[in-house]
Parts: sequence; C-alpha cells; structure tokens
Amino acid sequence: MRLRTLFMRHAFLLGFLLSACSAPPPPASANVVDALGGAADASFARAYSPRTFVFPRDHGPHDGYATEWWYYTGNLRAEDGGEYGYQLTFFRRALAPGQPQRASDLAATQLYMAHFAVTSGPARQHRSFDRFSRGAGGLAGATGLPSFAVWLEDWRAEQTGPGQYRLTAQTETESGRMAIDLILTESRPPLLHGDRGLSQKGPEAGNASYYYSLVRLQSRGRVTFDDATTTVSGLSWMGHELGTSALSADATGWDWFAVTLDNGVVLMFAQVRSASGRPQDIFEGTLSYADGRQVAIRPDDFTLTPTGQWTSPTTGIEYPSGWQVAFPAYAIDLTIEPLIPDQEMTVAFVYYEGATTIRGTMEGKPVNGRGYVELTGYGDAQGGFQR
Repeated sequence: MRLRTLFMRHAFLLGFLLSACSAPPPPASANVVDALGGAADASFARAYSPRTFVFPRDHGPHDGYATEWWYYTGNLRAEDGGEYGYQLTFFRRALAPGQPQRASDLAATQLYMAHFAVTSGPARQHRSFDRFSRGAGGLAGATGLPSFAVWLEDWRAEQTGPGQYRLTAQTETESGRMAIDLILTESRPPLLHGDRGLSQKGPEAGNASYYYSLVRLQSRGRVTFDDATTTVSGLSWMGHELGTSALSADATGWDWFAVTLDNGVVLMFAQVRSASGRPQDIFEGTLSYADGRQVAIRPDDFTLTPTGQWTSPTTGIEYPSGWQVAFPAYAIDLTIEPLIPDQEMTVAFVYYEGATTIRGTMEGKPVNGRGYVELTGYGDAQGGFQR
C-alpha cells in the first residue's frame, strides 16, 4: 500500500510537471501558473460558447476537458461565537480525453489531487493538507448521475438529497485530529459566471472555461481542530470550473475573492496580474442581488487596493493582507481583512487561501459579511488554481 501511494503521488505530480516543463524548488512541487499557460493538446475539448447546464449531471466530471476542479470554502461560527474557515477542493487533471480503453481496474487517464484546510479563529492557527491519486480502483473519482459525488480516498463531497450535500474530510497530525463533517443546503440557483457560464481566460478563441458557483449554501455540522470538536453553522461557497484553457503568456498570478454580505448580496471578482505589474483585462466577476438579479463585473468596474502586507515565516513569501475594494457604479465600498494573517497553503505548491471578514457600505447603508481570498503567483512559488 505504501509503494502504491507513493506511485500515485509521483504520478500526479508528474502530470503537472509535464505540463509545466519545469520543477521549481521545494516547497512548491509544480508551478501551476506555468502549467495553465502552455499550449493545450488539440485532442481535448475547448470552451468556445455558452452551454446549457443540467444538474446534477453537470456537477459531475467532464473528462473530455483537460482540467476541472470542485472548490468548497466556508465561513462558520461556533455556539460560543468562535469563527472558523475551511477549504476542501478536488482537482482533476487528464492525461488523455475520456476514460481508458484498457479493461483494467487500475487503468487511468484521470489524475486527482485534493486540498483540505481549516482555519481556527479562536486558536489563531491554520492547517493545510493535500492528497493525490489516480482516478481508478475506487481511490478517486467523480460522478454526476444519478447523483453527484467527488472523492479522493475518504475526503468526499456527495449529494445526499435534492440541493443537499455532505462534506467529510479528516487527517491525523502531530497536534491532533483535523476534520470537517458538514451538511450544505442550497438556498439559490447556480450562479453562472461570465457569459452564461463561459468565463474567458484570454483573448484567444477557446481560451476560456465553464464556471459556476453555488452560493449562500446553508451549512451546519462539526469542525475538529487539534482534537477539539466544535458544532458550527454558517455559509459555504462551491465553485466548479472546467476547461482546456491557458493563461496569457505574461500572466504571473491572480487575486480572487468571494464575498457574502449580510444583505443577501454575493460577489465574485478577481484580478489577473501580468509581468508588467498591470492587471489584465480578461476576467469577468459576478454581482448577485438577494432577489436573484445578476450583473457581470468588468475589470473597469472595480478598484482593488491592498492596505497591508504579510510575510510568511514558512516560505518567506510576501502577500498583500487587507484590501479596499470599490464598485462605484453599484455604490459598493468594502474593506476586506483576513480572519487571521497566516492562511498560506504549504502543500504540493504554495499559495494563499483564507477566510476573510468584510465591512463597508452599499447604497449608503452599512453592510458586513464574510468571504474567502485566493492569492497565487507571489514570491518564487507561483502556485494555485483559478476557481
């Protein structure tokens, strides 16, 4: 079993290294910004035009596309008021389109990776973990029909009923057991980003992905941090993205934000950074009102200004920490702060993924909220994925 586990881990990293054509120094094992910037195999499907989504089928895998990920984050509160954040993300990387033609339980064309993290506000600490596997032998995979599930060993997200999902993940560490066991319930229809779910990643035809989110997922369950289990409730965000796209040649990383406000408004927006230091005008964010109205956010619609910096004691990488963001046309001004400064993901590749607190005004009225931020391409370890 140990040898098989090592083989699966090395095979998954090999898939990314073959895409990136380079192996950066530890702790990053693959530069995924580079991986997403290379030329794609012409045998994979591309995202050229909007598609009609059908659920739960489209929650499941799309093996004809090179890359796919299912991303869950949540902002949770314990009965004593303590705040927690979590991330559970599954990544699929195809070596070839579709399923293997060879009749073997170990034959695989799909490789899987998963990231799991918990942030404890009361402990002022963050823990991150990863796993790898081939999509064979029941070790990892995804289904859409008759119901949705994605898993890697015992880390799992699965549909348990109409609009309801269960997330489970656990691992043992030197400081104790880390785990989540959560029930998520839909409160809104899927939010389609870009042009009816077609999210452009660059100016080239087909350089796009299909991207939607389930937002304001009512969440309840348990979080275990260093052997201490706490009952929690709150809101979660699920992002599902698939495609065979490439970032533009001068892209170096991105700053991505999910915002859930207490007035029912949700926001997703991002800034793709270039080697010149200027944001690239290729990303479309989304503003969704409590009544279901949806507006596409263009790069010129908002300004994003860091208000501070944080340097990782583990990697030495400096990240922005705290932001002012304004959407003048929609009378939104927000201050975003990390729940705790250190929420760096020191997994197979290094990036920052963390829970945030939000305050500000909208249409002249005070608002508060919670959210998540992802920062990639800082320092020498240009890792991370676009959600």
